[in-house]
Amino acid sequence: MSNLALQPIEHKTQRVLTTQQLAEGYETEVQIVVNNFNRNKDRYIEGKHYYCLRGDEKRQFVDQNQIDLGSKNAQFFYLWTEKGALLHAKSLNTDKAWGVYDMLVETYFRAKEMFTVPKTLPEALRMAAELAEKIEQQKALVNFAETCAASKDSVLIRELAKVASKNGLTTGERRLYRKLREWKMIFPRSTEPYQEYVDRGYFEVSQSAKQTANDVRLFKTTRVTAKGQTYILERLKKESA
Repeated sequence: MSNLALQPIEHKTQRVLTTQQLAEGYETEVQIVVNNFNRNKDRYIEGKHYYCLRGDEKRQFVDQNQIDLGSKNAQFFYLWTEKGALLHAKSLNTDKAWGVYDMLVETYFRAKEMFTVPKTLPEALRMAAELAEKIEQQKALVNFAETCAASKDSVLIRELAKVASKNGLTTGERRLYRKLREWKMIFPRSTEPYQEYVDRGYFEVSQSAKQTANDVRLFKTTRVTAKGQTYILERLKKESA
């Protein structure tokens, strides 16, 4: 989808994608997207993962957004939200689908939230001054992100929190864990990541055994890969902005 010019489409004040756009971005066939949806329909919630347009609502939407005329003849017209795109990426489970999904989250679905047009000159000047200050603060973060991308080493979450704090993002181990749980990357009341993010190459989980007086206990250790470090740092940076 990096080569696909995405015309922003909105429904009920949020960014959405058509089935055609989703298929092209994930480099698959429209029918495969449809089949995956039909096979797992009980997992999809209308209004959360998708919208199904019918009748006059569908025709009006197709006309307003200049969508291909063939869609006018369909009985139903589906639009996929950010959460719906995630479920389709899970169904396909390819590197291409996961890579495109990450890109969609950062540059399409949440792009609307990242910028507000100033309405007055004082507001514009204030935003410009704040932006200049943030650019200076984040120069070190850019260098850190580049270092993460070039590194092959995984780090403990407390080590990542320390490095992030030294580079302008004030956080500690507990606060970073809370943030990762808020993002649903790590299980609640646990230090173990969801398998989805292990599969995406963001975390590594190792297991070790320790002899106690009565038995042998198994311990799991979560480490953040270079790819995961870059992803987490970028999300922290965007939230702080």
